[in-house]
Amino acid sequence: MDLGTFSLSRQDIARKCIAVLGIRGSGKSNSSKVLIEEAIKEGLPVTVIDPDAEYVELVNSLGGDVLTSKDDPLLTSSIHHKQGKSSVIDMSDWDVESFAFLFKYLTNLWELSKEERKDRIIVVEEAHEFIPQGKVSGISDVITRLALRGRKRGIGIVLISQRSAKVNKDVLTQSEIYLLHKVVHPVDLKVYREILPMKPKEVDVLVPSLGVGEAILYMEGKTQKVKFRQSPHQGYVVPASSSQVREETTI
Repeated sequence: MDLGTFSLSRQDIARKCIAVLGIRGSGKSNSSKVLIEEAIKEGLPVTVIDPDAEYVELVNSLGGDVLTSKDDPLLTSSIHHKQGKSSVIDMSDWDVESFAFLFKYLTNLWELSKEERKDRIIVVEEAHEFIPQGKVSGISDVITRLALRGRKRGIGIVLISQRSAKVNKDVLTQSEIYLLHKVVHPVDLKVYREILPMKPKEVDVLVPSLGVGEAILYMEGKTQKVKFRQSPHQGYVVPASSSQVREETTI
């Protein structure tokens, strides 16, 4: 898979838990889009949980379905599992109906994967909103289950977050691949220091100096500085009001 200055194979990412972390503007969303593009090209169906409709154009252009709360979660998840089709769940309304749809869709995928194991990657954008540290909900429970137990059922997961310290640590620390983009806040640097097999001072110097699109790849006990290629699917800039609405909404 052509990711930029490095490559990964289908085997590297299938049935794995992958964490893509970094501050806004670090390039993590572009990196995630490149991963999605290459996964779909390799025949790995992807389901994106998308709070800001940022991945709609990408998934749609690659033959996937765009889902909202108006769709039937049991029917669509059954069809996608059977046909191996990609999808993006547009959560931009951020309402009760959207979360009810998401819960039923993911729960049914979990049940279907027990009966017939098929590879699929679940991408969770703004993961700290769905599996926050110290908080439990129906959504967080099912996503945590998919992340920690999905491998045996063919399910991998990609967690994307700009607030790594707020992501459920039980899930984050079980990731097998880390793509760590630039962070500067001491709390987030502390998370990186706990992940990387490097001296704390080395982390504190290297990470804030990373350029846009650059990341530290950590997998199988090895670290490598990498840079992602540019995705042609850039979507749009998320308005500030979108994040404000999420902060005022209880899952």
